[in-house]
Amino acid sequence: MDEPQRNSRNPHWRSQDGLVAAMMNPEFYPKSPPQVAHKETHISHVFLAGDLVYKIKKAVRYSFLDYSTLSKRRRFLQEELRLNRRLAPSVYLAVMPITFESMGWRLGGRDTPIEYTLVMRRLPERRMLPALLDSGQVTGEMMQRLAEVLADFHCHAEAVTGAEASSHAQKVEREWNDNLADLSPLVGRFITAESLKALSDFGANFISRHRALFRRRAAQGWVRDVHGDLHCEHVCFAPEGFQIYDCIEFSSKLRRCDLASEIAFLLMDLQARGGGALRAPFLDRYLELTNDTDLSPLLPFYECYRALVRGKVEALRPETAGERAPRYFQSALAIIWQPLKPFLIVVCGLTGSGKSTLSRELGERLRTPLVNSDAVRKELAGTSGRNRVPFEAGLYSQAMTRKTYARMAALAEEHIRSGAGAILDATFSRKENRQGVLRLAERFNVPLVAVHCFASDQTTRERLDRRAQEGKDISDGRWEIYQRQKDAYEPIEEIPAASRLELNTAKPAEELASRVENFLQLRIRRATTQ
Repeated sequence: MDEPQRNSRNPHWRSQDGLVAAMMNPEFYPKSPPQVAHKETHISHVFLAGDLVYKIKKAVRYSFLDYSTLSKRRRFLQEELRLNRRLAPSVYLAVMPITFESMGWRLGGRDTPIEYTLVMRRLPERRMLPALLDSGQVTGEMMQRLAEVLADFHCHAEAVTGAEASSHAQKVEREWNDNLADLSPLVGRFITAESLKALSDFGANFISRHRALFRRRAAQGWVRDVHGDLHCEHVCFAPEGFQIYDCIEFSSKLRRCDLASEIAFLLMDLQARGGGALRAPFLDRYLELTNDTDLSPLLPFYECYRALVRGKVEALRPETAGERAPRYFQSALAIIWQPLKPFLIVVCGLTGSGKSTLSRELGERLRTPLVNSDAVRKELAGTSGRNRVPFEAGLYSQAMTRKTYARMAALAEEHIRSGAGAILDATFSRKENRQGVLRLAERFNVPLVAVHCFASDQTTRERLDRRAQEGKDISDGRWEIYQRQKDAYEPIEEIPAASRLELNTAKPAEELASRVENFLQLRIRRATTQ
């Protein structure tokens, strides 16, 4: 059925805005709930009415979906009901017509339907995966059980065959490029042009190198009709068992994807929401059950793709004004570093030079372990408080300093062996302190970049005074220590100039971190072409 005509001759036509207002009234529903809550996304209106949830689709059209007519909205609501019963059969109840009669809007009724709504059972908010993550209630065992549910679903899902399978590699490339095109209007608001260019280059290079793998995945049956939108908001650890809901119903092409793409979405969102430690229990159990040996190499690409999709959706959400979009775009940028790891970044400079602020920013952006000399030194000494001792005395004696740098090198080696690499945050004022890291990089043949941070005496003194007043920083640096360090500093000459970056830290940490990222990319690119 097409959209009722928008003119005064049709007495049944009413706007969706009028319907939204009607559905906010508890008397609209058969069992009038005490109150009705309304949630709006870029494509739907959702009404929480007592124990039930009612959804209507907006009359919108985007590059990736078309709900512009009533017949299309009805069809896609019916598809949503059918498809979501695969993983949440007790949640999805029915599709009902909405009419406009003499007494106004009515759920059901015998007149010509003006709209349709999907009726669902309401799930407990406190058992949704994001809420459980925020409260620290998610365990590795819970994620293993989720992996078991998804592995079973994926193993029984319909495989893509025929012409669609043979053109899978081209489809992957097309979807990547279409997604980048959708992001172009967001440049300057949520993402920079430089960042979008870096993401574009990453995707193009990855697809070029793995085209044969994409084709093989489809031929072997790893491309299937699955959920298609598997992120944390669509998982509920309900009392009666897992409920995985709100799959993609508007596009079978988007829903029919590589299992690596499906799993990557959940892993990416876990990481973005602070649940990075839960990735391994989930992924290890999933791979054990599916024996998908080629899945892991594809994760960086698909996690990046999914992060960009999620960022785009968040940017379109009117209820949050896109405030969560940057989190996902930053995740995408962090993910593109995964194939380039391991590497070592030495962030050095005198006390108060801004090296620790920069190191923390880099650690978050690159998702690379951070090894801080102050933390290591105090762990070795069995103390955690602030220490006011003279230059190179007590906790900061030369003997203790040698132990500190040796321990930092040992930790860096562990991170290299794990495939991550490390960011080393320390003064590194003497050549002997830097030799251990140089030897480590040479032994494992990993790229090494030294970032030497500096600031004017005035800026340094202001930072140190402010740090002392706040009393929150782990560092024991003071103005008199800075002066002694400055006199004793040995220039960095043993690290090649092509691997050194001199950085005045007067500018914001975000801008400085971007400079380091660009420098590191150049260093790695040179290393791979030699």
